[in-house]
Amino acid sequence: MPARDIDHVVIMTRDLAAAVDSWTAHGFTCTPRAVHPFGTANALIQLQGNFIELLEIDDAARIRPGDGDQFSFAQHNLDFLAQRGEGLSMLVLQSRDRDADLDEWRSRNLHVYAPFDFERQAKQPDGSSLRVAFSLGFADTPALPGLAFFVCQQHTPEAFWKPLYQTHLNGARRIVSVTTAAPDPSAARRFLADFAGAEMAEPITLVEDSLSVRTGETPAFPEITVAVADLNAARHAVPTAEPDGNALVVPRERLNGVTLRFVAQ
Repeated sequence: MPARDIDHVVIMTRDLAAAVDSWTAHGFTCTPRAVHPFGTANALIQLQGNFIELLEIDDAARIRPGDGDQFSFAQHNLDFLAQRGEGLSMLVLQSRDRDADLDEWRSRNLHVYAPFDFERQAKQPDGSSLRVAFSLGFADTPALPGLAFFVCQQHTPEAFWKPLYQTHLNGARRIVSVTTAAPDPSAARRFLADFAGAEMAEPITLVEDSLSVRTGETPAFPEITVAVADLNAARHAVPTAEPDGNALVVPRERLNGVTLRFVAQ
């Protein structure tokens, strides 16, 4: 199987409307709020081929806990919020064939869950709604406790991707890398290589989580890097971003527990 690229990241929030305001203030365009059938709601930041998902709990009464080999997306994020607060809770890679991906993971002895399919309505820029549908495959590892990983196969890309939603004041183009931290980097590296379908690829950077080593706290994804068309234009759109060499950095306190790095690419 070829290496899987980043599809999106899930950022768990306490208040989706407030999160949308924060990301909009940093030059991003967000899609309208959408509701999942399993108790969560989201707004998306669509980029060129991948995206950021801002998530909140919509109706806790509709959340079904995981049962054996059935992964619960909503329960995972509810637990993440309770245990860690806001932050990047899930890394999602693209899939051309979810079932083939699950078979490959099983052959590599990864801990996988039953396949999961769902659909929802997506509001279009003209105010209408269209059905979007996805097939998901989940995996996890004790080397990265508290975090979850899955692949996403889209069945209705023409209803999902919209140029108006992919246009951002800060010139954002796509997620180019995600940094994660682990108390045992070697074990995490083995999992991530199998999860991605290749040796540790450029889009996933691993660092040692010294905080977890000292305190036993769950590790997190501390940073995502987003390519922009023009760094000077991004600096103008996000004047509070801090220069860091050939990049601009927005600290985690401003964006729901996630450090954001802008690079020209």
